[in-house]
Amino acid sequence: MSQNPFARLTRWLGLDKNPLRRTCDRVEAAVRLAAIVGFLAALVFGVVLGAGTYGNGVRTEAAQARARHLTSATLQENVTLPKISAAGTTTGHAQATWKGPDASVWQGDIEAPPNARAGQVVKIWIDDHGKITQPPQDRETTVVAALTVGTGLPLFAAVMLGLGVLITRVVNVRRSRRAWEAQWTEVEPTWRING
Repeated sequence: MSQNPFARLTRWLGLDKNPLRRTCDRVEAAVRLAAIVGFLAALVFGVVLGAGTYGNGVRTEAAQARARHLTSATLQENVTLPKISAAGTTTGHAQATWKGPDASVWQGDIEAPPNARAGQVVKIWIDDHGKITQPPQDRETTVVAALTVGTGLPLFAAVMLGLGVLITRVVNVRRSRRAWEAQWTEVEPTWRING
């Protein structure tokens, strides 16, 4: 048996011309080869999708940075009913007033620190019309989204294709054992008599 890694890989993929290879061995080798080709395709597709997601995220960052503005809001009342948000920070709500980009005065309910009092100034994000909005998307969010898409597809493909190879292997081993047992059942009585 050759210790050459390339020769072992060629044999494992069924690309050698072994005349002793059974049909089930050829099927298993074909499934392994298809899994490798499928994973490589998923890897390329994942990189392309990840790069596209990153590009879209950068464009979204730029668009939101132009359309969203950080401004000061003055609380009109003390913060009521502080509670823990999904992010684990404690916030409350209070009525406040702020100026929009066109200098119009707005009033509404905003999130504020839990101990904030009437008259205190709180920073908020508003859109071009003056309505409260979320902060613009940051680079970290863009990178995480791109990495999730770029690595998620190849990882999913690797798991599914690996399961396909494993299932094929298990089926082949079971079929081989059954065939061996059937042949042994035929040979064993004559072997014992002649032995």
